[in-house]
Amino acid sequence: MLPSHRIHPIAWRMLVWLSVQLLVAMGSNPLQAQPFKLPFTDPQKMFEQAFGEDSEEDRQALEKIEVSVSDERLLGKQILQSELASLKVSGIAVVTKGRDVDYLNSLVATLQPQMRNRDRYPKIDVIVVRSRRIDARSCPGGTLMFYEGLLDAAGSEAALAGIVGHELSHLDRGHQLLPIRRMKLMEKSLSSPQNLSQFLQSGPAMTKLWARPFRPEDERDADRDGVEWSYAAGYDPREMAKLFQKKGVKSPGAEGMPWASFFRSHPYNHERHKAILDRYKQLAKEHPPATPLFVGTENLANRFSRQQEMDAAK
Repeated sequence: MLPSHRIHPIAWRMLVWLSVQLLVAMGSNPLQAQPFKLPFTDPQKMFEQAFGEDSEEDRQALEKIEVSVSDERLLGKQILQSELASLKVSGIAVVTKGRDVDYLNSLVATLQPQMRNRDRYPKIDVIVVRSRRIDARSCPGGTLMFYEGLLDAAGSEAALAGIVGHELSHLDRGHQLLPIRRMKLMEKSLSSPQNLSQFLQSGPAMTKLWARPFRPEDERDADRDGVEWSYAAGYDPREMAKLFQKKGVKSPGAEGMPWASFFRSHPYNHERHKAILDRYKQLAKEHPPATPLFVGTENLANRFSRQQEMDAAK
């Protein structure tokens, strides 16, 4: 989350506009409106009734908005500073050097060439968080954060390679740039009286673009890239699938809980497990591996990658 004193003026206008939209949703005359009851038993349905379902038009409108490298790095710097400050307050240490970081850097270097926009990220920084939490995340501008718990839970280098590919995919596809794109889209809409009129008439469509901070479909795309990139590098994606069957792996909440589908940014783990296996089967059928796929259980345990072994043998 960005510090409040750095919030763009356009964002404040958006907050005011959203407040108006909520009042409208309560009734044509807010002063005479009945209490607005939220259907807590199905919040996802509530959201879609209020703002409409995602459409291809919405996604295309955002994807057309260009974000400069400098803007992305500024956003990434702010997000990273906020995250590191939060970890410090919680007493959780982070490291940027050492065996774990070197190991992850080796996996990043193995998979980064498959990024479509790799020239935009000439240097990927890796941070290891000394926490038992099983998690990983990427930050705009080119920073990846891996929690120690993930390294211990992955089980194999192949599984970890799939997760590294997943996080690189978020950068490659610009998923974390949605806040900037939404803001730029709104600035464009407010740049003239005609655009302002169209903006105010867009109602639920524009509200939806701001209300959904991160989309489950982004996670599915990143999983797919993680499978394809690790497979192309000779790793066995089935190891990645196994990770989503383990207890403690990040999930949006207990499956079946009503709020889970509303707040989640990740699909449920059983869905991800099946999708990964299905994509692996397709790849194995279309492009059978010339040699057995690499698993690397000992490599992960020793924090010494297959690539590091090959480099040491030269």
